[in-house]
Amino acid sequence: MIYRIYGQKDTTIYESNLRKNQNTGKDEILEITKLYDEDTNSIWAGNSRVLTTFDLTSISQSIVDGDISGSIKYKLNLTSVEENEVQSEYSLDIFPISQSWSEGIGKWLHTPITKTGCNWGTTDGSTNWNVNSSSIFNGSSVSSNPTEGIVLSQTFANGTGSTFLTESINDIAGNSPFMFVEDERLVVSASNFSGTTLIFPLYLENAKTYGVQFQIDPKDYTDVQFRVETPDGQINGSDVYTDMVGNITTASTQSFDLNTTSEGEHKLRFTFFDNEGTSKSTTGIFDEVFVTEKAGNTLIWETFSVNEGSFVQRNVIKGTDNSIPFQGVKNSKLQLEARNIAGADAEYSKHLESSLQYTITSELNLGTFPSFGFTMYDVNDLKMNPSQVTGLQSEITTSSTQSLVFTPPKSGTYRFAYSYFQSGSVGITGSIDNFRISYSGSLPIVPQTEASYFKNEGGGTWYTASLSNTNVSQKFTKYTTDLNADVTDYVNDWIDGSRPNNGFIIKRPIAEESSSIRYGSSKFFSNDTHTIYVPTLEVQWDDSSFVTGSLLELTGDDIVIYPKNLLSEYKENSKARIRIVGRERYPQRSFSESNPYTTIKYLPQNTYYQVRDAETNLVIVPFDTTYTKVSCDANGNYFDFWFNTLQPERFYNMEFRVDRDNRQQYFGGHVFKVVR
Repeated sequence: MIYRIYGQKDTTIYESNLRKNQNTGKDEILEITKLYDEDTNSIWAGNSRVLTTFDLTSISQSIVDGDISGSIKYKLNLTSVEENEVQSEYSLDIFPISQSWSEGIGKWLHTPITKTGCNWGTTDGSTNWNVNSSSIFNGSSVSSNPTEGIVLSQTFANGTGSTFLTESINDIAGNSPFMFVEDERLVVSASNFSGTTLIFPLYLENAKTYGVQFQIDPKDYTDVQFRVETPDGQINGSDVYTDMVGNITTASTQSFDLNTTSEGEHKLRFTFFDNEGTSKSTTGIFDEVFVTEKAGNTLIWETFSVNEGSFVQRNVIKGTDNSIPFQGVKNSKLQLEARNIAGADAEYSKHLESSLQYTITSELNLGTFPSFGFTMYDVNDLKMNPSQVTGLQSEITTSSTQSLVFTPPKSGTYRFAYSYFQSGSVGITGSIDNFRISYSGSLPIVPQTEASYFKNEGGGTWYTASLSNTNVSQKFTKYTTDLNADVTDYVNDWIDGSRPNNGFIIKRPIAEESSSIRYGSSKFFSNDTHTIYVPTLEVQWDDSSFVTGSLLELTGDDIVIYPKNLLSEYKENSKARIRIVGRERYPQRSFSESNPYTTIKYLPQNTYYQVRDAETNLVIVPFDTTYTKVSCDANGNYFDFWFNTLQPERFYNMEFRVDRDNRQQYFGGHVFKVVR
């Protein structure tokens, strides 16, 4: 299936002094250019950058519901309007935006300029880019690699996480201190001689060294007292932990090593108190709290003491009562529950290097499940077998600690899927705990930072790479005009909740932006174009299945193919299974009681579908040997189609292609309309 998500919002922001405050959120054009002085046309005045966002709600839900499974690819598509004076070769960089922003209501030609909405200087017309993180965070990195050996990771992009308040002292009016999330930061508030302690809980092993790092701005508080509480109730400060600052008085990034002497729940304690006695709220700010295991070559350690970690629910089978299997943290374990013939996969994915040997361990408690299935997939999404992975078991029938050892044959993303299923009506439970991946040898690459904010006067803020350390850049030549970029790693970070979805920023590389060389102008259609060429995020996955049963193959050379049940009209939110029929154009005569025109035969396995816009002849869903395969079952050939991938109130042509004997046969002319 190839499914298109249409843009949610987009805009161009301009660096020029004349246009630094201008919003162009409703313009029909998105533009990457270098601006020059409008009087002399010779003095470089600044750059422009494009921001665009797509709503992933429906796709995320489809993944959870099991409508989309397997390996999924995401492509960002912008259609070119024109290019002026561009170089014969150039590149555009694409990054995930790190701050939320407002599209606005302006256009390039508005006079006076519209300032409502995002521009070069601000995210929304008033809030400066970067200001949300304060000056201490500009140009600084969060950690050397917060995803490696992670025990606690809280960026507050999706709420307060595991944090809670304790030991509260109410103010003179009886009001309690409180906390809330604003601009993806944790804000703590007190007033009138009130105070409390903010707790970050985490489960740590004995005799280990952990790196603790967080960003803090006491702001209105005289100071914030920082301590660590051990499992036995001891509260330790800078007298125990080297480099720890016990009383934090200024905005800063704090970092120190925590050496444990016991196993169990530790607590990072931040005590704050309003000693000014004012009625107004006194606030402080926390951000980017990370705790990582520093020893033992541990890539990942999920203890589920604070959240669900990075496990995703896949391939969901609903129960006969329409119940959905449960997956969530209970009692510091990843709890799995199902009832009434329901099941699912608890799946984890990780980039691994071919030069290293890995050990994967997990504590499995079957609970009342008869067994867990386990499948490991390689970079090509193929199942791995026991000859490749020492200790691999496809079915686990007793509660135990699973241990696998293997050396990846190829660097890339590997998936680990724990399957659970309940064949009866009574709800049953099991759990996964202490999922750990460690390695032998040295990592071949230097880990990149989670996020780097550039010291500039606006122009957006962005993450420098995906969490798998992948950057996206497209090279343009004299034969390339449209933007078609694989942004799978970025979108995966949004889908699994690792980062907030603030969209993409598209820009020239830093070296080109800072150069005085003219690179011309590249213009693309925006969401507000009055054409069909709107920006799209293309979602691709293989949903084909080919089981012929007792059907005979259609082997004739002169054949006819047509959709049997294609309607003349579909509503835009429709989903339908389109049946494809193939037959000989001139069936051979035979003495038979059956009509040869009604005999169902299956088409060659290399049969594909395509959809064109009937008016413009533009291919919307192209022939693709992976993602638009025609399927087959005992009733014949078919494919499933989601009609909201097409724009409504337009006519479309459905076409087919058969590949065989080193040649291609084309069949088409089947018209339908999509309506609102």
